[in-house]
Amino acid sequence: MLRARLLAILWTLGILAGCSIPGKDLPTIRIASFDKVAHFVVFAGFGWLWMRALRESGRRQVWYVLGAGFAYAVLTEIYQGLLPFERTPDPMDALANSIGLLAGVLVYYGLRFSLKSSSLG
Repeated sequence: MLRARLLAILWTLGILAGCSIPGKDLPTIRIASFDKVAHFVVFAGFGWLWMRALRESGRRQVWYVLGAGFAYAVLTEIYQGLLPFERTPDPMDALANSIGLLAGVLVYYGLRFSLKSSSLG
């Protein structure tokens, strides 16, 4: 469990570090929606890892991860607007972050429930 928590903490800090990179230093990728896909994937990982790291029972864990995750999804965008270099907050990025977070939590919860059900029968 300690390893899972450490991984979740490192992922969270990695998101913050990625949000701190000046926009001009980011690689240019010629896929129109790549940015939103990246936001979705990063926050899906965030949700999955924190669900795994906390391993509490049911709804409390889900609400904790979703509440903290949604706040982090929005605050990272606000943070980018405060940086003194080329980073801009984008409400659509916050939306992609939030949808990714929800997907990661739901997939984790669904798989956990599915595995519990299959081991019972």
